[in-house]
Amino acid sequence: MTDPVLDPLAGLRASPDPRDPRAPTLLRPWADGEPLYGRTVVLGFPYDGGIPSRPGARFGPRAIRDALASFGTFDGERHVSPALDLGDIALPTMNGADAHAAIEQAARQVFAAGARPVFLGGDHGITGSIIRGLAAARPHIGLAIVNVDAHLDVREYDDEAHLSSGTPFRRAMETPIVDGRHVAMIGIRRFANSQYYIEFATGEGVHLSTVEDVEAHGAVTVSRAALYRATSGADALYLSIDMDAADTAFAPGVSAPGTGGLSAREMIDIVRTVTADPRLVAADIMETSPPYDPDGRTARLAARLLLEILAARP
Repeated sequence: MTDPVLDPLAGLRASPDPRDPRAPTLLRPWADGEPLYGRTVVLGFPYDGGIPSRPGARFGPRAIRDALASFGTFDGERHVSPALDLGDIALPTMNGADAHAAIEQAARQVFAAGARPVFLGGDHGITGSIIRGLAAARPHIGLAIVNVDAHLDVREYDDEAHLSSGTPFRRAMETPIVDGRHVAMIGIRRFANSQYYIEFATGEGVHLSTVEDVEAHGAVTVSRAALYRATSGADALYLSIDMDAADTAFAPGVSAPGTGGLSAREMIDIVRTVTADPRLVAADIMETSPPYDPDGRTARLAARLLLEILAARP
C-alpha cells in the first residue's frame, strides 16, 4: 500500500463508488485448480497470424477487457453475473500450425471441464480451432452456429499451416458435430464475398442474412429466424461475432473494415436475441484490432457485446 505521507496525490484521487460498481469487477482471476464446471469463463487468444493485412487483433483481448471500465454491471433490468477470467493463452506468433494446435487443445480442455466459455480474439480463424476443440471434448453433440459477420469465412486451405481468418467455418463444417444446415450467418455485406464461396455456403445449407435483410425486417426478427433455422434438430448453440460485421463508423478498429455494415444498435440486438437461447454453450468475439481503433470505439462495442453475453448467463 502506498504511504499517504509519501504520496503527493493522496486524497486527490477519485475513490470508486461502491454504489456504482464498474464492469471490470465482473472478471475475477481464476485461481489455479479452481473447478470450472458450470462456470462462465473468459479466455483470450492473442493471435493474428491468419490475417493477410492490417495485423493487430492479437491486442484485442486486452483492449476488450480494458474497455469494460466504460460500463457498469446493471443494465436497468439485469445484474451481470461475475465470470472467471482465465487470462490469455501464450501462443507462438510465427508458426500458424502450432498456434492453432494450442488453441484447439486449450478449447478442448475448457469444454471438457464443463465450463461455459466466452473466447476473445484474435483473428477469426481461431474460431475454427475452437470448434475443433469442442468436437474433441463433446463428439456426440449436434452443434448449431450463429455467426455475426460481413464475410462467409469458408475459404479453402491447403493445410493447418495455411489457416487464415477466412477459414473457420469451412473447418467447423469439416467436424462431425456441425452440419451446414445448422449454420446461420447474419450481417453478410455486399461486395465482401465472392460468388464461388456464396454458392459453396448455400450449397452446404448455410442460412445467410444480409445487412439489407436486417434493415428491412429488423435485427430481432432476423436473429430469431436465423436461430430457428440453425437450431432445429441441434443440441447446442455457439455464437461467433466478427467485429467487422459492424459498419466502419461504429467499428473502425477491425482487420477488414467495410462500409455498409450493421449499426452498433443492431449488433447489440442480435447478440441479445441469440444469447437468450438456453442452448448456448459458448461464444466468441473476434477481430478487434486496437492499432486501428484510436478512440477505442470498437473495443467499447466489443465490451458491450461481452456484457450482453454475460448478462444472459445465470
